[in-house]
Order: sequence, then C-alpha cells, then structure tokens
Amino acid sequence: MTQPEAIIEAFKALGGTRNKYEIEGWVRQKYGDVWKDYGTPMADMVPISRGGNKSSNVREELRVLERVSPGEYRLLSRVDGSSWLEA
Repeated sequence: MTQPEAIIEAFKALGGTRNKYEIEGWVRQKYGDVWKDYGTPMADMVPISRGGNKSSNVREELRVLERVSPGEYRLLSRVDGSSWLEA
C-alpha cells in the first residue's frame, strides 16, 4: 500500500470534502504512523489539468483529487461520470 492509495481509501470511506488532518487521522487509525506528511502528497494527487504540481512523482492514475479550497480536497469524478467512491 502506498500513501496515495491509503489517501484514496480514506476519501472513499469518509466521503465528501476533507482536509489533511481528517485524512491523516483515518489513515493512522487504520495503518498506524507509517507516513508523516499528508499535505504535500494530497497536493501531488491533483492532476496537472486541474492545477496540480508538474513536479509530482505520483502516478497519473492516482492523481484523483480536486482542490476545493486551500487545504481541502475531494475525489474527482471519473471520465465516465461515475465517482471514485463507487469503485
């Protein structure tokens, strides 16, 4: 399990718009204190087409977050219109 995969799992479980503290709390409860920073990885999970970081090393298929406001993100809808929450 990678941190981006754990973040996606947390968004699926929690739903809606979330900040790094909510996501971190869920991931730590499930997987323990594996990762330290959540803000940068979440920012790196925004696709370039949605204003994401060009320098991100996160695989394109894991860049599934949308920045709603500073520090708050939600899962993007899929190309076919379904939500990542349905996967």
